[in-house]
Amino acid sequence: MNNSLIFMTTTTNSSVLENGVIPLTTVQRKRCRSIQNGTNSIILNSPGYYKVNASITFTAPAAGDISIVLQKNNIDVPGITASTTITTATTEVRTLNISGIVRVFCNEGIATLTLVNSGLAATIQNVAFDVEYLD
Repeated sequence: MNNSLIFMTTTTNSSVLENGVIPLTTVQRKRCRSIQNGTNSIILNSPGYYKVNASITFTAPAAGDISIVLQKNNIDVPGITASTTITTATTEVRTLNISGIVRVFCNEGIATLTLVNSGLAATIQNVAFDVEYLD
């Protein structure tokens, strides 16, 4: 068993524009042969399956829909998304959670995972993102 994993967080307020990448600033835990941290991303170095979980807490300066999407190599991963509707600007604190399995194919090389705010601009207050290599 490989036991490669990474857990990254952001615990300071960060403004993220619509379609912006959510910052990942701190590596809390890392045990890696297959996973590395990048700039606001997690890099998967080996082919196989990876379990992903993320929790993002935020407010928004305007009412409307906010979606968080996991992207692999700048392409949305189907099914690994969550959304909510903000009805009261700046005062509603919301948390979205996403989880799923990502596959890296043998001919793919490395894969880069990012969390993207595909809705309104938001103030991200807390991010917890972990990835574990399954096989």
